[in-house]
Amino acid sequence: MKHSASYKIFPITALLSVLSVVHAQEAGKDAAVATEEETRSSPVRVLHFEPPISLAKLAEQPALELIAAPSLPVIADQGEERSVFANLSPNEQAYLQRLQDIDSYEQALEELEFQGGAWSVQIAEELAILGSLLYQQGDYEESIEVFDRAVHINRVNHGLFSPEQIPLVEKLVDSHVALGQWREADEQQQYAFFVQTKTYGARDPRMISVFQNLARWNITTFYRGIDPDPTQRLLQTFLLYRAAADTVEAHFGQRDPRYIELLQDVAGAADMMNRYALEGSPAGTAGNPDRRMVNNFVGSPTNPQGGSGGGESALRRIVNFYSDDDRPNNQETLLLRVRAMANIGDWHLTRERRQAAMRAYRDAYEELLDAENGEALVEQVFGEIVFLPTFSNFGEEKKVAFNLNADSGAQQGYVDMSFDVSQYGRATNFQLLAMEPQNLARVESQVVSMVRTQLVRPKIVEGRTVASQGESYRFHFWYQ
Repeated sequence: MKHSASYKIFPITALLSVLSVVHAQEAGKDAAVATEEETRSSPVRVLHFEPPISLAKLAEQPALELIAAPSLPVIADQGEERSVFANLSPNEQAYLQRLQDIDSYEQALEELEFQGGAWSVQIAEELAILGSLLYQQGDYEESIEVFDRAVHINRVNHGLFSPEQIPLVEKLVDSHVALGQWREADEQQQYAFFVQTKTYGARDPRMISVFQNLARWNITTFYRGIDPDPTQRLLQTFLLYRAAADTVEAHFGQRDPRYIELLQDVAGAADMMNRYALEGSPAGTAGNPDRRMVNNFVGSPTNPQGGSGGGESALRRIVNFYSDDDRPNNQETLLLRVRAMANIGDWHLTRERRQAAMRAYRDAYEELLDAENGEALVEQVFGEIVFLPTFSNFGEEKKVAFNLNADSGAQQGYVDMSFDVSQYGRATNFQLLAMEPQNLARVESQVVSMVRTQLVRPKIVEGRTVASQGESYRFHFWYQ
């Protein structure tokens, strides 16, 4: 193979020498970084905020545990190499083991090509394993070559639209993302969607997860900002979530736990279209190939811009679900229905339809108040402010877009802040209470900007929203 010479097994002594040099270099880097971090106060960029936590509730909870990075298994080696490997860290052991495995798979591939030709199914299987090893080693360009060849062999053996190639295409996506090649990754993701729709058909129940996967990917790439105009991608996301919800309802019924979650995502995607689609940008035309591709598989939108005919309609379907006579007539159902009704009020409030929002809140409030322990339930649901939107949160997709996790080295912090909330959900009069780490420049202003642009559902008293003062919350964030 083209790349086989690059991964021959080196003598253990040579590898240890290389690793010792790396150790020295990394130790020097760590010391320099530590010194720089102690003295710097340069501006930082906040990449993502986690859902805010009330300081009052935080005081009642035990300390949050930090996410620990997963530990790698220690390799048990035999004979002479055991004592050598024992001096290495688990990461170093895994690295050396993969080098050996890569060499073994390359030799096996050469034998298979000699015995059965270059297009056998077994070669594709071996290539898939080799590509995964190269990916784990950080050799992403090599892994792309290997996965690409495995996909090609798979098509030769199983056909152009074989579902067997999908796991390989997904691995290609991961490799491109690791290299920062988001457009190439997007092409592969869209191709995987096309293959599966050709294989299963748009109404097959197996398409539910396919619709969801592409919708999540679209949101991730939206946060990466790969499109000059995100309108088409957000429209496709809205249609995909709606198609997934409709397919669940058609095949498994409304009692399937995925149904309500997907309707919430429909509303969330519609909300994103309202907020982020470029003003004056067309949602699509009959001659637009992207629009045709979406419509062929998931249907034409009833409201392309995701307005009341899209997001609000999904939220009303949720209310209807919890209002069905077949649902248990108990407190749990009541709370779920009332929160769904309040979500419609939230939808109106974020669109400056204040009168409609107030009517929805009042209806939800009065329904709770009529319950046996109504006042306690009202305090539980409406006795505190709520950051909007409540019906869907795509925070996990945003974290994937910016590679925010414990293993990536992304940094975390928090800001404690107090503020007032008007009766229409606008936050004002911000006051910094605490910050960790300290001396992070511009973090406070970024928190204030985020809260100001994100409406809050005010407290509701006697069926009406009321202003409140001194709301105190902790805002956890990821930054660079």
